[in-house]
Amino acid sequence: MIVLDTSVFVDAIIPFRKDRHELASGVVALISEKGLELYEPKLLIVELSGILIRFKTIDTVKEHIESILTFINIFNYHELHEISFEVALSTGCRAIDAEICSTWCDIIDNPSNSMRNPMCRCVSTSTNPNVITSNICTKY
Repeated sequence: MIVLDTSVFVDAIIPFRKDRHELASGVVALISEKGLELYEPKLLIVELSGILIRFKTIDTVKEHIESILTFINIFNYHELHEISFEVALSTGCRAIDAEICSTWCDIIDNPSNSMRNPMCRCVSTSTNPNVITSNICTKY
């Protein structure tokens, strides 16, 4: 099970920095080639669209979103709200990071989604330009 930060999708689509673009594109290509399961919160669609529209036409943004939606599993906000709330309270991280971490924790703890365990931790690493993701989610 894999959850990617929105920045990985952005770096794969828009080559702001060649090194990050190559890393992100390589990660996305590897996930696709291996047929690995990718999970994302529904909020990814909004966040990614809001970033891409600054640099691409609306039609191009919609094409990217449609393409991404064909190979990811989406969790709706209501499914993650309580876990995201607990993650935010325990870490102080941004809302999208709390949702990404709660997606990860929910799947790891309960693949059947029958029970929820909000015990995960987001650690921001966004100040490090060599890190593809802006958060790391771990259990505690």
